[in-house]
Amino acid sequence: TGGSGNRVDPETGLPLAYNKQLIEAYWRSQGSALRDRWGEFLKLSVPFLLKLATLLVQDGTDGLSRNDRELAVDAREICQKLGPTFIKLAQTLSVRPDVLPPAALEELAILQDAVQPFDTDIALAQIQTELGEPADVFFSEISPEPVAAASLAQVYKARLRSNNQWVAIKVQRPQVLATVSKDLYVLRRAAEIYQRLIDRFAPQQKTNYVDLLNTFAVGFYSELDFLNEVQNQKRIRAILVDQDTNKAKNGVYVPKVYDEFCTARLAVTEWIEGKALNEIDDQSIRELIPYAQEAFLTQLLKEGFLHADPHKGNWKAFTSPDDRGKLALLDFGLVSTIAEEDREIMISTLVHLANKNFERLVDDFIDLKILPANTNRQTVVPLMDKALSPYIAGGGAQKFQERVLQSYGVAEDGRGAIGGFQAMTQDALTVLRDVPFSIPSYFALLGRALVTLEGIALSGDPDYAMIQSAYPYVSRQLLRGDTPRVRDALREALYANKEPGASFNARRLVALISASSNHQVTMSDSSAFIDLDTVADDVNDAEALRLVFDFVLSKDGEILRQVLRPEALAAADVLSRQFARRTFDAAVRALRPNVASLPLIGASVDAIIPDLTRAPLVLPGSNGVPKLVSSRALLDAVAPELEQDDELFALDLFNLLKSVDGQNSPLVSALSTNDVVSEPIQFLRSLFNLIVSAPQGSLFRNLPFSPLQDGAESVLLSTLQRLDPDRRLILDQFVTDVLENLRDDALARLRPIFSSST
Repeated sequence: TGGSGNRVDPETGLPLAYNKQLIEAYWRSQGSALRDRWGEFLKLSVPFLLKLATLLVQDGTDGLSRNDRELAVDAREICQKLGPTFIKLAQTLSVRPDVLPPAALEELAILQDAVQPFDTDIALAQIQTELGEPADVFFSEISPEPVAAASLAQVYKARLRSNNQWVAIKVQRPQVLATVSKDLYVLRRAAEIYQRLIDRFAPQQKTNYVDLLNTFAVGFYSELDFLNEVQNQKRIRAILVDQDTNKAKNGVYVPKVYDEFCTARLAVTEWIEGKALNEIDDQSIRELIPYAQEAFLTQLLKEGFLHADPHKGNWKAFTSPDDRGKLALLDFGLVSTIAEEDREIMISTLVHLANKNFERLVDDFIDLKILPANTNRQTVVPLMDKALSPYIAGGGAQKFQERVLQSYGVAEDGRGAIGGFQAMTQDALTVLRDVPFSIPSYFALLGRALVTLEGIALSGDPDYAMIQSAYPYVSRQLLRGDTPRVRDALREALYANKEPGASFNARRLVALISASSNHQVTMSDSSAFIDLDTVADDVNDAEALRLVFDFVLSKDGEILRQVLRPEALAAADVLSRQFARRTFDAAVRALRPNVASLPLIGASVDAIIPDLTRAPLVLPGSNGVPKLVSSRALLDAVAPELEQDDELFALDLFNLLKSVDGQNSPLVSALSTNDVVSEPIQFLRSLFNLIVSAPQGSLFRNLPFSPLQDGAESVLLSTLQRLDPDRRLILDQFVTDVLENLRDDALARLRPIFSSST
């Protein structure tokens, strides 16, 4: 990202964009620099590792627990001494309360924004070098000490001389480019060695660890060019902030950039008055997480361009009510880009994860290149269930471990441990031996972002479940998705599967729309997954109808209307065919003399009366040649007999119409007019309007499949009658489209009769 291109740092000669060949050539020319770095690493890390090993040998994990504070301080100090690369790694772990004990979290959290600062005189000299004049030419005030010091830079609060606005000045640490490039080169060599070992001893594993390291290296290295960072910041600001009002679209604000003061080593942005998430209590974090999650999912699934380092120090909660938003997101040096095709697959993946559809999840993993196309599903699906079901339920690594052990029959008191661990070992060996999975390179940064954000959420809510929490957003993407892949996922959700003949599930429609409106999702009673067939408890019939009509008849509902249109057409087709056939039979009975009841001769006379429906009718044919067609054949063509399933569907629909105020209903009056013959489209539109405006207490009463309770028909009528003009217009157009399609289908059925030679 950004504009580093082929530029080099004038001070060191190192490239400003990650280039492994140029970096390797540079460090090979620096004599013993690499050997010295390895020596520094070993000098600091080996005593710590020996201390860990000694405690484990002498006292097991109890020894680690008793010395956790001392070990945490040692680890934090080692990371600080080793510099930015290792501080970044420690920052990732510092937001995982499910992985590390509290003492370690507290110590590593210091690394979020309390790294040892460098001297302010050096920072002021750097500002002058970058801007060409002393800092006080541009800034009327600058804080005497940095307000925050991080692994790559430190930040000062300042006031612009030009407009009196408060800004944040981010100044890069001296020599950081050299240190990071050296560490990344060393880590890349280590990754190459590890890759060779994997290729030798586990060749079925297809993950390219060198590519993973390269992806991380490119992202991390790009942080060192602040011109990249400010471009990233402006791009994400355009995603999350309304540019006209300067307010967050969904609670997360991104500060403005002052381009005229930004260079490769200096960034000046809008100042945010607030507290970092590591400075506020857990309850406050819990209340803010939905905003952070919404912003993250918008970047990931909608835009494909996301902040890849969302640790606590990079979020600020506004200290007082602020109309710009609830949270501010900072520091955009590390970002990740996700291709549109992969984003669409991820939406499908999250739906399948949410409802534990592991068969379909295999397809998603194949499309994401995690699994090969020839994956053995009989092997993989059970393993997916065992590995992913405990995670979907939420609660992080600790509860994941508890659920995994429980699934293998290992009790809390250790009973069943031998057999359980044997089964776990066998499954692990099966994965390593028989499942040739791979991790796409872009997962290096995406995974880091996911791990970091989930860790923050778990600190506020120990039961946080990322998949379940993300489902409302995913529902909105499904309902609004305008690509074939997302539409397929929507159809699958509404029809329960992709198989031909699968029936539409109205309950799923209500559940999906209610979830997209941030209502609670309903979890299965048997295990922790989202039940797509159950509407949330906080959505009653009135609310469900309002949600459905509000969304389906909105501009955002166009994709869903396209999915529903065939269902509406099928209903109209069945109803019209049933109506035509019943009306035809009633007319035949009315025209036929009623002689069967005459004494003695009635049956004989009735038997010799010809069947008028078989009498030929003269109709215009092709090329002007008249056609002889019976009225019964004409009926069978335009309104074919219903199959058994159609008959049942028609019965439900007929009961719906029949329940409209009995024999004296407006519907009966309409059926007695000539509108059916002269203006079929207008008649059917009038019929629809009559149903909509029918008196309360008449609809849905006799529908055996209706999910609505007694009195819900009045809610439906009230909802329809209160539609705003825009939604009424959309409804009218929808009905018109369906009825015109119905007419076209009828004409298509008639066409063979008029074109045949007999």
